[in-house]
Amino acid sequence: MDNVRILGHSAVRAALRDTETYSSDLQGDADVRNYRQIPLEVDPPRHHLYRSALAPIFVRPKIQSLESNFAQLAQKILGDFSKNGGGDFIGEVALKYVIGCLGEIYDRQQDVAEWLSWGPDVWTADKHGRSGEKLHSYLDRVYEEVQNTDTSDVWNFVANLEIGGQKIGYEEFKGIAGVLLAGGRDTVVKLLTGCAWHFVRNPQDGKAILSGEASLENAIQEILRVFTPLPAMLRVTEDQKHLSDTERDPAKFIAVDFASANYDSEVFENPEQIDIYRKRIPHLSFGFGPHTCIGSHIAETEAKVLLGQILPIIETWHFDHEPEIAWQEVGTTNFPERFLTMQISVN
Repeated sequence: MDNVRILGHSAVRAALRDTETYSSDLQGDADVRNYRQIPLEVDPPRHHLYRSALAPIFVRPKIQSLESNFAQLAQKILGDFSKNGGGDFIGEVALKYVIGCLGEIYDRQQDVAEWLSWGPDVWTADKHGRSGEKLHSYLDRVYEEVQNTDTSDVWNFVANLEIGGQKIGYEEFKGIAGVLLAGGRDTVVKLLTGCAWHFVRNPQDGKAILSGEASLENAIQEILRVFTPLPAMLRVTEDQKHLSDTERDPAKFIAVDFASANYDSEVFENPEQIDIYRKRIPHLSFGFGPHTCIGSHIAETEAKVLLGQILPIIETWHFDHEPEIAWQEVGTTNFPERFLTMQISVN
C-alpha cells in the first residue's frame, strides 16, 4: 500500500511547519542502517541543538571562500572532459565535481577517491545490492582516526561536538556523518545534470545569461523547482510517535510530496516548463520550516560555479542520443524523477 501523501504547495508548507503533527522522528533505510540520520530524523527542540552545532560547516562566508577552489576543480574536470571528446556527464563531470567540492568543504581531500568509488548513492556502492557496509566501514575507520589525532577536518569537528553539554557518541557521529556524505551528493548531481540537459537543449537560455539578459541565479532556482532533487520525505503522525521503530507501521507514514508543491499549477503557471524568466516564487526543493536544507546555499554555489564554466562552451556540446530519464507522474504532468544516462559529445 502506498503512503498517504500531502500534496500541493500550501498543504506541504503547512505540514513542514507542523512538526508536532508530522514528526521527523523516524528511522529510514532500515535495510542498510539502524540509527537515525541527524538532524534529518530528529524533532525540535533537539533538532535545533544539532543544527546550531553543525552550522559552522555550512556558513556562507566559508563556502564563498572556497568558490575559487570549486572553479579550479570545474576547469580541470571540464578540460579532461573536452580532451576526451565528451562522455558520461553524470559520472565524468557532475559526480566528480560534487565529490571534489565535498573534499574541499570538509577538508578531506584524501578521501575523495574513496567517496567517488561509491558512485552517486552510497547505499548502492556494493555491486551485490543495497548495503551500508562500505559507508560504515569508512565511518568506523575515520572515527577511530579522530580519537587519536587533532586535525581541523570535518570528522574531528563532528566527533567533538557537544549537544546539551554532552559530547556525542559513535551512533550520533554516524547519524551526522551519513547525512554529510549523502545529503550533498546524489541530489546535487541530479541538479547539475538537469542544468546541463536544459542548456544543451536550449542554448538561447545560456546566451541570455551570458549577455546579462537573464539571471543565472534565477535559472538555477527554476531548474531546482522542476527537477526537485528530493521528491518527497516521510513523516510520522501523532498516533505512532509514542511507538518504537519496530512497533510502527511504515504503511501509515505520511509522505510530504515536495514535487507536487513545485508542480502546483495554482502557484506556478505551466509548471512543467523551465522558464528562466519566471517571477521568483519560493519552491520547496530544499524543504521548508525547521528542516529546511542546511546546505542549500552550497548546492546553489556549486551549480553557479560549474555553470559559469560550462555556459561559455556549451554550444560545442551535443547529445550522443537523447538522455534517458525516469519519469514520474505528478498530477497531470510528468516529473523527471532521475537521470539514468546522459552521453555528451564535445566538438
